[in-house]
Amino acid sequence: MILVVMVFLGVVAGVLVRKLTARLSGQEPWRGACEIACAAGAALATTAPSGAAMAAIALLTWWCVCASGVDVLVCRLPNVLTLGGGPVVVAAGIVSGHGRAAVVGAALLTAMMLGAHLLSPRSLGAGDVKLAIGLGAAAGVAGAQAWMIVLLLPPLLTAVAGSLLLLWRRVHPAWSGDRSSASTVVPHGPSMCAAAVLAMLSAG
Repeated sequence: MILVVMVFLGVVAGVLVRKLTARLSGQEPWRGACEIACAAGAALATTAPSGAAMAAIALLTWWCVCASGVDVLVCRLPNVLTLGGGPVVVAAGIVSGHGRAAVVGAALLTAMMLGAHLLSPRSLGAGDVKLAIGLGAAAGVAGAQAWMIVLLLPPLLTAVAGSLLLLWRRVHPAWSGDRSSASTVVPHGPSMCAAAVLAMLSAG
Protein backbone atom coordinates (compact mmCIF):
# COMPACT_ATOMS: atom_id res chain seq x y z
CA MET A 1 0.00 0.00 0.00
CA ILE A 2 2.84 2.38 0.85
CA LEU A 3 4.45 1.64 -2.52
CA VAL A 4 1.25 2.48 -4.39
CA VAL A 5 0.81 5.75 -2.47
CA MET A 6 4.42 6.77 -3.04
CA VAL A 7 4.26 6.01 -6.75
CA PHE A 8 1.07 8.06 -7.02
CA LEU A 9 2.72 10.96 -5.20
CA GLY A 10 5.71 10.56 -7.50
CA VAL A 11 3.56 10.91 -10.59
CA VAL A 12 1.90 14.02 -9.15
CA ALA A 13 5.29 15.45 -8.25
CA GLY A 14 6.48 14.59 -11.77
CA VAL A 15 3.74 16.71 -13.31
CA LEU A 16 4.79 19.67 -11.17
CA VAL A 17 8.47 19.03 -11.88
CA ARG A 18 7.79 18.91 -15.63
CA LYS A 19 6.01 22.25 -15.53
CA LEU A 20 8.79 23.84 -13.47
CA THR A 21 11.45 22.36 -15.73
CA ALA A 22 9.70 23.77 -18.80
CA ARG A 23 9.41 27.18 -17.17
CA LEU A 24 13.05 27.34 -16.09
CA SER A 25 14.46 26.00 -19.35
CA GLY A 26 12.05 27.51 -21.85
CA GLN A 27 11.72 24.07 -23.44
CA GLU A 28 9.28 21.24 -22.95
CA PRO A 29 10.83 18.08 -21.42
CA TRP A 30 10.24 14.71 -23.06
CA ARG A 31 6.65 13.74 -22.41
CA GLY A 32 6.35 11.45 -19.42
CA ALA A 33 10.05 11.56 -18.53
CA CYS A 34 9.65 13.64 -15.37
CA GLU A 35 6.65 11.66 -14.20
CA ILE A 36 8.42 8.32 -14.68
CA ALA A 37 11.62 9.52 -13.02
CA CYS A 38 9.80 10.97 -10.01
CA ALA A 39 7.61 7.89 -9.63
CA ALA A 40 10.69 5.66 -9.81
CA GLY A 41 12.42 7.76 -7.18
CA ALA A 42 9.40 7.53 -4.92
CA ALA A 43 9.26 3.76 -5.37
CA LEU A 44 12.95 3.38 -4.51
CA ALA A 45 12.45 5.61 -1.49
CA THR A 46 10.16 2.99 0.03
CA THR A 47 13.26 0.86 0.70
CA ALA A 48 14.40 3.42 3.29
CA PRO A 49 14.43 2.24 6.91
CA SER A 50 12.18 5.02 8.23
CA GLY A 51 9.44 7.34 7.12
CA ALA A 52 11.69 10.37 7.50
CA ALA A 53 14.40 8.81 5.34
CA MET A 54 11.79 7.79 2.76
CA ALA A 55 10.49 11.36 2.52
CA ALA A 56 14.01 12.76 2.34
CA ILE A 57 15.02 10.47 -0.53
CA ALA A 58 11.80 11.15 -2.45
CA LEU A 59 12.14 14.93 -2.09
CA LEU A 60 15.84 14.83 -3.02
CA THR A 61 15.01 12.75 -6.08
CA TRP A 62 12.32 15.14 -7.26
CA TRP A 63 14.64 18.12 -6.83
CA CYS A 64 17.35 16.26 -8.72
CA VAL A 65 14.97 15.35 -11.56
CA CYS A 66 14.10 19.02 -12.03
CA ALA A 67 17.74 20.16 -11.92
CA SER A 68 18.83 17.39 -14.26
CA GLY A 69 16.01 18.10 -16.69
CA VAL A 70 16.92 21.76 -16.99
CA ASP A 71 20.63 20.95 -17.32
CA VAL A 72 20.00 18.40 -20.07
CA LEU A 73 17.76 20.76 -22.02
CA VAL A 74 19.82 23.97 -21.83
CA CYS A 75 23.15 22.97 -20.18
CA ARG A 76 22.45 25.33 -17.30
CA LEU A 77 21.54 24.99 -13.62
CA PRO A 78 19.36 27.93 -12.49
CA ASN A 79 20.19 29.65 -9.21
CA VAL A 80 16.60 29.18 -8.05
CA LEU A 81 17.28 25.44 -7.91
CA THR A 82 20.90 25.39 -6.74
CA LEU A 83 21.10 28.37 -4.39
CA GLY A 84 17.44 27.94 -3.50
CA GLY A 85 17.51 24.21 -2.84
CA GLY A 86 20.98 23.89 -1.31
CA PRO A 87 20.30 25.89 1.85
CA VAL A 88 17.01 24.04 2.28
CA VAL A 89 18.87 20.72 2.34
CA VAL A 90 21.39 22.10 4.83
CA ALA A 91 18.56 23.44 7.01
CA ALA A 92 16.80 20.06 6.88
CA GLY A 93 19.99 18.44 8.10
CA ILE A 94 20.21 20.89 10.98
CA VAL A 95 16.57 20.38 11.96
CA SER A 96 17.01 16.60 11.89
CA GLY A 97 19.93 16.82 14.30
CA HIS A 98 22.67 16.29 11.71
CA GLY A 99 23.67 19.91 11.29
CA ARG A 100 27.41 19.40 11.59
CA ALA A 101 27.45 16.58 9.03
CA ALA A 102 25.30 18.61 6.62
CA VAL A 103 27.43 21.75 6.87
CA VAL A 104 30.75 19.90 6.63
CA GLY A 105 29.53 17.74 3.74
CA ALA A 106 28.28 20.78 1.85
CA ALA A 107 31.41 22.82 2.51
CA LEU A 108 33.89 20.11 1.54
CA LEU A 109 32.14 19.06 -1.67
CA THR A 110 31.55 22.68 -2.73
CA ALA A 111 35.20 23.55 -2.07
CA MET A 112 36.44 20.63 -4.14
CA MET A 113 34.04 21.39 -6.97
CA LEU A 114 35.07 25.04 -6.89
CA GLY A 115 38.70 24.02 -7.22
CA ALA A 116 37.88 21.83 -10.22
CA HIS A 117 35.84 24.66 -11.75
CA LEU A 118 38.70 27.12 -11.41
CA LEU A 119 41.10 24.64 -13.03
CA SER A 120 38.76 23.83 -15.93
CA PRO A 121 35.70 26.10 -16.23
CA ARG A 122 34.62 24.44 -19.50
CA SER A 123 34.51 21.00 -17.90
CA LEU A 124 32.73 22.01 -14.70
CA GLY A 125 30.38 24.99 -14.63
CA ALA A 126 29.55 27.38 -11.82
CA GLY A 127 26.09 25.82 -11.59
CA ASP A 128 27.65 22.47 -10.75
CA VAL A 129 29.57 24.14 -7.91
CA LYS A 130 26.35 25.60 -6.52
CA LEU A 131 24.56 22.27 -6.90
CA ALA A 132 27.25 20.72 -4.70
CA ILE A 133 25.91 22.66 -1.70
CA GLY A 134 22.70 20.64 -1.46
CA LEU A 135 24.11 17.35 -2.68
CA GLY A 136 27.10 17.59 -0.36
CA ALA A 137 24.84 18.31 2.59
CA ALA A 138 22.59 15.35 1.82
CA ALA A 139 25.55 13.04 1.37
CA GLY A 140 27.17 14.33 4.54
CA VAL A 141 24.09 13.43 6.55
CA ALA A 142 24.04 9.98 4.91
CA GLY A 143 27.62 9.26 5.98
CA ALA A 144 31.22 9.23 4.82
CA GLN A 145 30.69 6.42 2.33
CA ALA A 146 27.76 8.21 0.70
CA TRP A 147 29.80 11.43 0.52
CA MET A 148 32.64 9.63 -1.25
CA ILE A 149 30.19 8.22 -3.79
CA VAL A 150 28.94 11.73 -4.55
CA LEU A 151 32.53 12.91 -4.95
CA LEU A 152 33.95 10.10 -7.08
CA LEU A 153 31.08 8.65 -9.11
CA PRO A 154 29.87 11.71 -11.12
CA PRO A 155 33.04 12.12 -13.27
CA LEU A 156 32.79 8.46 -14.26
CA LEU A 157 29.09 8.77 -15.13
CA THR A 158 29.71 11.90 -17.20
CA ALA A 159 32.59 10.22 -19.03
CA VAL A 160 30.38 7.23 -19.85
CA ALA A 161 27.57 9.53 -21.03
CA GLY A 162 30.01 11.44 -23.25
CA SER A 163 31.34 8.21 -24.77
CA LEU A 164 27.82 6.96 -25.46
CA LEU A 165 26.92 10.30 -27.06
CA LEU A 166 29.93 10.13 -29.39
CA LEU A 167 29.08 6.53 -30.28
CA TRP A 168 25.46 7.48 -31.00
CA ARG A 169 26.59 10.26 -33.34
CA ARG A 170 28.88 7.93 -35.24
CA VAL A 171 26.15 5.33 -35.66
CA HIS A 172 23.40 7.88 -36.40
CA PRO A 173 25.09 10.85 -38.12
CA ALA A 174 21.75 12.16 -39.40
CA TRP A 175 20.65 12.74 -35.77
CA SER A 176 23.85 14.50 -34.75
CA GLY A 177 22.77 18.00 -35.71
CA ASP A 178 25.33 20.73 -35.07
CA ARG A 179 28.80 19.24 -34.66
CA SER A 180 30.31 22.30 -33.02
CA SER A 181 32.20 21.87 -29.75
CA ALA A 182 29.28 23.44 -27.86
CA SER A 183 26.97 20.70 -29.08
CA THR A 184 29.23 17.97 -27.69
CA VAL A 185 29.19 19.26 -24.11
CA VAL A 186 27.71 16.74 -21.68
CA PRO A 187 26.05 18.41 -18.67
CA HIS A 188 27.58 17.25 -15.40
CA GLY A 189 24.59 18.03 -13.17
CA PRO A 190 22.64 14.84 -13.98
CA SER A 191 25.64 12.69 -13.01
CA MET A 192 25.97 14.54 -9.71
CA CYS A 193 22.28 14.09 -9.01
CA ALA A 194 22.27 10.40 -9.93
CA ALA A 195 25.26 9.77 -7.68
CA ALA A 196 23.59 11.58 -4.79
CA VAL A 197 20.38 9.57 -5.07
CA LEU A 198 22.33 6.31 -5.32
CA ALA A 199 24.41 7.32 -2.31
CA MET A 200 21.31 8.05 -0.25
CA LEU A 201 19.75 4.73 -1.21
CA SER A 202 22.90 2.81 -0.37
CA ALA A 203 23.12 4.54 2.99
CA GLY A 204 19.52 3.66 3.75
